[in-house]
Amino acid sequence: MSSVAEIRHHINAVDDTAKITRAMHLISSAKMKKAMQMHDNNLLYFQKARSVIRFWLENSGGSITSPYFRQHPGKRAAFLVIAADKGLCGGYNQEILKLARKTMEEGDYKERFLFTIGYVAFDYFERLGLHPDVNYLHIIQDPNLESARAITFELCSLFRSKMLDEVYVVYTELKRMGVLVPRVLRLLPILEEDFMGAELLHTPTGNLSYHPSPEKALEDIVPHYLVGLVYSTLVQAYASEHCARMTAMEAATKNADEMLGKLRLQLNHARQAVITQEITEIISGNPDQGGLRT
Repeated sequence: MSSVAEIRHHINAVDDTAKITRAMHLISSAKMKKAMQMHDNNLLYFQKARSVIRFWLENSGGSITSPYFRQHPGKRAAFLVIAADKGLCGGYNQEILKLARKTMEEGDYKERFLFTIGYVAFDYFERLGLHPDVNYLHIIQDPNLESARAITFELCSLFRSKMLDEVYVVYTELKRMGVLVPRVLRLLPILEEDFMGAELLHTPTGNLSYHPSPEKALEDIVPHYLVGLVYSTLVQAYASEHCARMTAMEAATKNADEMLGKLRLQLNHARQAVITQEITEIISGNPDQGGLRT
């Protein structure tokens, strides 16, 4: 059995760890709520952008010449993989990285370009020998529209210049509390059927005049839609990370509390053993005072 001092030291260490896990749980809870609020605020903008594009598609009266809708020949695909900058979030990083690797290996692609967000994703592919072409560090710690625009415009520029044929985003969607779903989202090219479920802004109307032209109007709208889409994936991944960390820290705190209960029981047993030993030594060290003298 361990000594009383050792058990007390172990109790203090576990108690300190439990305090940290409780604090991390509270921090992740606040960050997850903030992320979901950001997502809800972006959702209205994103839905309106989809509705405007659907309205254009149903009322333009001409063929689509936008490069964003053009399906290029070839199989040069880019993958934007979103993970965390750190661990302590259960299997969150492992699940999304496993899906990304599987998607890249199983697809029929001639060339693959890898864009990573988060240090964990960068380190994972580096260790596999798949060196990321572009790595965005620290963006996932504070997802914002400015970062989403920079990423989207870079991918759009490569797609418009025909250096890429397809662009995919691999991220984690937070369906509801505790339900995380790794997903692969096609960002480019855009297809007409992508907007069939969008809300109608207006009934189909003929003889509309676009300024300066229908093509230019669509060219101006589509990047805003793509920025909203990338921003949504960043926020969803951010919320998913902190939801996973909440679950992990809650489990760690529960385990620490159970361990503290066992250690306190061991401490009581150890103290009782020490007391019993001391009493035994006292008794064995004194002569018998109960007999008659002759």
